Amino acid sequence: MSSVAKALLVLECIGLSERRTLADIAKEVGLPKSTLLRLVHVLVARGFLRRTAHGEYAVSLKMWQIGCNAFNAEAIRDEVMPLLRGLVDRTGETAHYAAYEDGHSVYVEKVDGLHPIRSYTVVGGRSPAYATATGKALLAWRDEDEIREVGRTAQRWTEATNVGADEILRAAAETRRLGYAVNRGEWRTSVWGIGAPVFDRHGKVISAVGISGPRERVEPNIDAFAEAVCAAAKELSRRMGASKQPS
Repeated sequence: MSSVAKALLVLECIGLSERRTLADIAKEVGLPKSTLLRLVHVLVARGFLRRTAHGEYAVSLKMWQIGCNAFNAEAIRDEVMPLLRGLVDRTGETAHYAAYEDGHSVYVEKVDGLHPIRSYTVVGGRSPAYATATGKALLAWRDEDEIREVGRTAQRWTEATNVGADEILRAAAETRRLGYAVNRGEWRTSVWGIGAPVFDRHGKVISAVGISGPRERVEPNIDAFAEAVCAAAKELSRRMGASKQPS
């Protein structure tokens, strides 16, 4: 078997599950440990795999992007973009679709708001998950140890930023209780936002949708905006096969 075929075998093994230990991979693919280690190190170095906080291996967002192109990125856009445009119509604010990677929220799609003054984000941009609305929605349903580690390494961006393991765990619990997250100027002082998780058919959070805008427009409308964001997230979850959103 060629090195390329072996590498693809490893990618397939990891990519068809959430994450795998090296022992799990070795057992499934049947490769010598030395060969497997070499392939895994190359795949990590090239950005196709990432190592989790627990020492397991998972595919990276780069693989998700490649997968979207292979699947036909228009299929994802056909599902997501109308919902984002609907959010903009209902709220007037910039709407985002984001994915989680290594403690960050990564903006995958966006639709600009209707107002001349709006929050500035770019597709492909990253923000700390503990300090933004979509990021907090993505982080809240992850493993408690991972949430704690993100909190332990969190840095303060504004006076409103929550830092420390206990504070980030508390914020995650509040997000799960509400079903949505609120960013009260925690990443950029004047920018507030609301985000809600998108679940797949297994009840796992796979992405998040949200809106962001100036504090003076978001703060007085948190309840109405949260209702709009949660409705969009729920509809996208339904389209992703989720029967119901876990509590």
